[in-house]
Amino acid sequence: MVDGTYHDNFSSQTKVSSTQAQTFRPLVSVPLFNLAHAFAFEFQRLCGAESSRNAMMAGFIPNTSLDAAMEDEFGDRETYRRFRKRRSSAGMTNIQGTDEGFDSPLQNLLARKAADAVKEEYSPEGDKSFLGTPGWLCKSPGGSDLPGTHIPLKSLHDDQEFSPSAKGSALSLKVVKQEPEEVSDSGESSFSRFASVLQAALRGLMPFPELILQFEACCKDLAEHVREEATERHRAIEDLLMRQKAQMLHDESATWALIWHLFGKGFDDMELEDAVLSTSQHEACDFISTDATAQLCFRIVKWLEGLISKALDLDKQHKGWYAGSYLQKLGVWRQTQHSIRKMVGNAVLVQHLDPDAPSRERARLQEEDQNLEEELLDDIWKLLRAGRLEEARQLCRSAGQPWRAATLGGCGDLGPSPSPDMLIRDGKDVALQAVELESGISHQRRLWKWACFSASERIAESPDESRYEAAIYATQCGNTRRMLPVCRDWESACWAIVKSWLEVQVDMELARLHPAKTDQIKVNGDSGGMSEAIVEFSAGPINGPESWPHQVLDQQPRDLSSIFQKLLSGDLVHENVSRSCKDQQRQIQMNIMLGEVGQLLDLLRAWIVPPQDHDAHVRSHGNPQMIRFGAHLVLVLRHILADDVKEQFREKLWLVGDLILNTYAIFLFTQRREELVGTYAAQLAPYLCEELYLHMMELRQNDSVLVKYKIFLSALENLPFGTEDPLKGSVSNILERLLSRSRDVKRKVRHIKLEEVEEHQRQDSLEKAVVVQWLCFAPPSNLENAEELRLELLARAAHYSNLLLREFGLVSLRRNHKMPVGVHMLLGYLVEPLKQPLDYSLYPQLNLQENVSEIQEWREYFTCDALYRNWLKVEAANAQIQELSPEEKDLSLTAANEAISAMTSFIQRRGYAWLAESQCIGELTAFPLLLEIHAVGTLVSVSGSCLVPDATVCTALKSSLFSCVGEDTIHGRQVKVHTTASDVENCVNINMQCLAVVGDGIDSIDQDGGLLGAALATAVKGEMLHFQPGLSLEVFRLDAWYVDKDGKRSPAIYITQGLCRRCCLPELMLRCMQLRVFLASGGIFSTEEEDLVEYVASSEYAVHQLFSTRQLQEFLLLEREFTLHVVESAENDSA
Repeated sequence: MVDGTYHDNFSSQTKVSSTQAQTFRPLVSVPLFNLAHAFAFEFQRLCGAESSRNAMMAGFIPNTSLDAAMEDEFGDRETYRRFRKRRSSAGMTNIQGTDEGFDSPLQNLLARKAADAVKEEYSPEGDKSFLGTPGWLCKSPGGSDLPGTHIPLKSLHDDQEFSPSAKGSALSLKVVKQEPEEVSDSGESSFSRFASVLQAALRGLMPFPELILQFEACCKDLAEHVREEATERHRAIEDLLMRQKAQMLHDESATWALIWHLFGKGFDDMELEDAVLSTSQHEACDFISTDATAQLCFRIVKWLEGLISKALDLDKQHKGWYAGSYLQKLGVWRQTQHSIRKMVGNAVLVQHLDPDAPSRERARLQEEDQNLEEELLDDIWKLLRAGRLEEARQLCRSAGQPWRAATLGGCGDLGPSPSPDMLIRDGKDVALQAVELESGISHQRRLWKWACFSASERIAESPDESRYEAAIYATQCGNTRRMLPVCRDWESACWAIVKSWLEVQVDMELARLHPAKTDQIKVNGDSGGMSEAIVEFSAGPINGPESWPHQVLDQQPRDLSSIFQKLLSGDLVHENVSRSCKDQQRQIQMNIMLGEVGQLLDLLRAWIVPPQDHDAHVRSHGNPQMIRFGAHLVLVLRHILADDVKEQFREKLWLVGDLILNTYAIFLFTQRREELVGTYAAQLAPYLCEELYLHMMELRQNDSVLVKYKIFLSALENLPFGTEDPLKGSVSNILERLLSRSRDVKRKVRHIKLEEVEEHQRQDSLEKAVVVQWLCFAPPSNLENAEELRLELLARAAHYSNLLLREFGLVSLRRNHKMPVGVHMLLGYLVEPLKQPLDYSLYPQLNLQENVSEIQEWREYFTCDALYRNWLKVEAANAQIQELSPEEKDLSLTAANEAISAMTSFIQRRGYAWLAESQCIGELTAFPLLLEIHAVGTLVSVSGSCLVPDATVCTALKSSLFSCVGEDTIHGRQVKVHTTASDVENCVNINMQCLAVVGDGIDSIDQDGGLLGAALATAVKGEMLHFQPGLSLEVFRLDAWYVDKDGKRSPAIYITQGLCRRCCLPELMLRCMQLRVFLASGGIFSTEEEDLVEYVASSEYAVHQLFSTRQLQEFLLLEREFTLHVVESAENDSA
């Protein structure tokens, strides 16, 4: 039977039945030679062999007689049980025939197989709603496989088990390997999570120390999620990559934790209540609070202890156990006791069971006890490594070794160097205070540390003793020579060295404050510099307790950098530790601890920023997670470093930091995460920020409206619209530069034929027009002054649209049936914004009302142009037909009639007033002005071929433009003409200047463009004097300015408007006359067009001044032809 005392304690803590206790007991104390039978029994029990379990139970319950007092003392060891985890029974349904005390891997496997099979059976093909939600195992009340009672699969996997009948049915189900259709990359979700918490901190909603903790939590959550995904993979390469990514995220979380401990965690000085009642703990705490080197070491130690402590908590959360969670009374050495009682030991076996027996007798324990003792020491080491001294001592007591707990408590549960918050939280150690009041401050501390040093050396020199036991006592005295052999990772080795250095600094300070009677310790300079410590002994043995800390001084580093050098190439350091020193995150952590911000940024730049060489397009630009980490690290350092440190590294922190931030922003853009870019672009220098947005907008020019709106919205939400903040880029500058760059001629190939030039013009007009859409987006209503932003954007859109419409008007003078698609796309973008209510008084400086009126005038003009081209298209189609049908003739006549009606109506309503609105120039009349016009275009001959603008052509063009002005005007107005070949293929730059005079730039303006407009109009119409006849200028870009005496420019809109009037109005009237002749040839006569001839010939309007000589000749010829058709029709009617 089970021992009564044990059963009482067990049942009182776990609340399980007697049968369950019997089931658990064989696993507690079963001998090693019976383990195979125990595992066989366990397998049969899980498979439902109840009779086998009852039959075998008697043979597996040993007759163990343990002291009842011992059982009572260590009964609380149940909380450290390794082989099962304690689970809450709330919300769980216990299936009949199962035991609550076990969480079997076999049963979990059966549950997963059954769940997969049921999902395969009942989920329809391709039904993502079933697979995308938590699974349900469906069983009908009658036991059939029809959907009935729903049991969550998660509860089956985690908490419940199958009954015997369920197990049998589960084994018969068909199991099919299911692979995910798409491999998800959970690491990418870190981009949005990091951006959201960073934005909160930048807006002042979260302090930056809290932001660092949020970054750490994000990395930990993502690392765990990626690890869980890796366990579900079926391909080795995928598993490896996912685990590597999880490890990178884990290392990054450790770096954020380090930054928080060094810069984010407060360390307040603690004021002692009474100096007489202070202890060595208080003085150690006060020294750490005031000494910079000691405080740095303390923060590093707490960081390293926190890492392993969080790892232990994670193991407990997922596995149900962690270091120290194993069987009760593991340190009692039962197998050795059994061997001694039976007198079956040999010479190497101890004969007594006191703690000193193995060392005193130089003998060993039984192999099983020795292994369990090694596990106990390993777990104690892990708890000490995690900074859990109190828990390590409790573990020793629970394991049956209270003496070991006493040896670890020389300075109490808080340790020899507690932090202020620990002392405030737990209060003073009354026992330690009493001892030190009697024997003197730090006397017992010195004696205890010397004893721990002697024990670690003695244990390490014995071949049969445990390395972990030597390391445990070495941690209490800073003996790194005995700690490093058990440190297999970088964190443990670094913790051992830094903790030892910290303890020695504290011990030296205490020795200085309270020197022993038999020695004098003199410390020259800073107490943190071990190289300057001189210990002089006047009496007493060198190895006595009064000589402490002389015994460990030689092991201490000179400074923090020598610690990392020791980790890289130390004799006692494990090869894994040396190898880890070369990892990226390790190098980052070491530079952060050293305060080498400049070297840290150089490392990040080498890993992240693409090299500026010819191989940059083929080299990797860094791991995405490292790029993200580097960008956020730069931002955190900018906000959390002290002012003197930021000033010291200002150049690299901003210049190199901007390169890293810019690289991350570009990376987000390439990953289609445009909505996140604004958060980081706003932290860049203004020129970099604006250039980044320009680059994004140009590359996303032809994307969907949703993508473009995301970029637009990110700019509005993160950047100021105006230029009031000189340290940030502005939306206004971005849009202005975008509009200016969009008007540049971007021809890439050499065009010779007119058809190629026209096709290029069509494509160029599309690229220019699509930019207007950025200005037509409505700002979100939650923004401040959203209505003002909307009107300002509309004013800019109207101004820019008119610039394009003037250029498009000059390009569309040729008579062909191809529609100017850029024009109609541009006007289509403006339809919705112009429907909204407008307040023209808000931005008078942008001339919103005038620009909107001009857009309406251009809309009417291009409506007439579209109808005319539609008629040309019908005529071109009819020209391919040998014999036209009446319907086809009627179609052409109908198109012509619609076009001429629209043109006649337009001329009657607008007429000479089209584009004749005056411009306010009052502020420009106080001083003489220059007028300047600049045009970029191509010279096209009558045959349709393009003329290459070499030096000869440019000189001839310049001379011809001078001739158009006249000798007297050249000298009187100081006319200057410059013509050069453009960087664009087959294009020529024309720049003309003249003095502004009254009526042309001063006091009033010439509605027909003045001198410069008239001169350039002759080039556009192809009627330049002393130049090749018929050679005309196809204008791609047109600008005109006022220029003051300081060289400052302002737009001279009337010049470009007058140029368009001189070119477009005569062409429109000639087209109207052409349609009039066509309709007359078809027998359709209208009297409305007769007014057009009188209108042109009228001296009141002087419209004929807009016509060139060739255009007037064509106008008269068309009128003559129309008259002939009228006469011919009259003769036919009379006949």
